[in-house]
Amino acid sequence: MRSDVLGLGLLALGAVLCGAGLPGVPAISEASAEPAQVAVSAAQVTGVAVQAAVSGPTCKLKGTAPVPKGARLYDAPSGGRTLASFTGALVPMTLSAIPADPASGRARLSTSEGSPALRIDGYVAPSDVAVFTTRDIPVIAGHIWISSAQKVKLVGATGDSLRAELSISGSEGQTAKGSASCDAFALQRGAPVRMEVPGSARGYLMKTSTIELFDRAGGDVIFTLKMLEGTAQLFWSTEAKNGFVHLMSRGDLTIDAWARLKDLEPLKKGEMMDQYIPPTTAVAGAQLALDKAPPIVKATRAIPVRARRDEKEKPVGEIEAGAEIYLLETVAGWTNVLPKALGMTPPDEGGFWIPAAETPK
Repeated sequence: MRSDVLGLGLLALGAVLCGAGLPGVPAISEASAEPAQVAVSAAQVTGVAVQAAVSGPTCKLKGTAPVPKGARLYDAPSGGRTLASFTGALVPMTLSAIPADPASGRARLSTSEGSPALRIDGYVAPSDVAVFTTRDIPVIAGHIWISSAQKVKLVGATGDSLRAELSISGSEGQTAKGSASCDAFALQRGAPVRMEVPGSARGYLMKTSTIELFDRAGGDVIFTLKMLEGTAQLFWSTEAKNGFVHLMSRGDLTIDAWARLKDLEPLKKGEMMDQYIPPTTAVAGAQLALDKAPPIVKATRAIPVRARRDEKEKPVGEIEAGAEIYLLETVAGWTNVLPKALGMTPPDEGGFWIPAAETPK
């Protein structure tokens, strides 16, 4: 039926990858470098279906970021069919209806965040979508926070708040957990905020891999930091009292606490503290292109998208007005399309289909 489709190849700026394998969808090349809420999973309790607990309708995380290659978007909160596979390129996203236990269910995902896009509405494993803090999140009130612009793992959700876990950099697999309202999280990393260090401050390093942190000089232990051998954890201070030092630091954790002087090694005067701060790296999305690319058009109005060439099929999303798309094959009155950014492709047995009569010119 689709023998007229050109065999388009995959450009990778030198690295060729396998394409999606869908007839009518050109192979993609890689150069590495809001809809309404719907009911989610139901359980049968004494013969009555009940909704699993999810975050409330105002809890929506947004951003544009790469989704791991091969991650899937489904048409149901459990089971169901695949609507799209992600390619590793940048995708605009809105995540909502997050399960109370994100490890045991899927969250609602729409591939749009406000700007015009080819929006597909489905469900995804929360672990497939990177989540970042937008502000400091308390771990120990007044003393320890997960810093802003840190990648975290969602471990819990309620109506209007989320609980997240940070894997502490350089530690022996140690984690820190904190809760905050949904607006403290996003799907796109922001710029880290540096802590201003007074010129009179002195730097300190941990003498051993483990250090106890106190709420005050001679007070109670509030946290024990367990680092890998040879990993330097830098602090600074302008205050010491009764054998304790008031420590400050800002990395993936922000710390404002006290420690025993005997557990610390003061830096030599004039030694630059910045040399102990590890650099941060940003992960960019894959750069994708189509060999013998088909035409690109811009939608002038919203067009419903279906997973199959059938008017009885319920739309799985829409081409939002102003979105740019690739036009692929036209079969029996239906046109197959792809988003210009190529952040996702349909499964072999499906497609992103729109009525040929509504195809933008």
